Amino acid sequence: MGNKETEQAAITHVLALERAAGREPRDVRASGLPYDVDSAPRMIEVKAFSRSARSEPLPLEHRQVVAAQANPERFHLYVVDNLAGPDGAEIGVRVLHGEILLAMIKRSQPQMTYWPTFRAAEYDEAERLH
Repeated sequence: MGNKETEQAAITHVLALERAAGREPRDVRASGLPYDVDSAPRMIEVKAFSRSARSEPLPLEHRQVVAAQANPERFHLYVVDNLAGPDGAEIGVRVLHGEILLAMIKRSQPQMTYWPTFRAAEYDEAERLH
């Protein structure tokens, strides 16, 4: 299962959980919001792991940190792990929000990452190893 498939499986799982809880979730990944699922009153950022997320770093964008700090009771981080299991029986979801999430953010160190776009012309002209 690749990254896109793992992420989609996690989103699908979270949407089902939110519906089962009586909420009306919407996948808002394409909307530019700093989270993946709008499930009023929750703003849910989903982190997907094919294996266990235990002791793993949880990367958050700056805008997600800002959203969590501005709305600590509404901004939820759903950590979905064990997605690569054979039958999905081991999939787990851990929910972080409020003071716990704020404490995790406070003890972390921000890191800057560059995401340059690999333009089509650059891709076509780049050295290719065979």
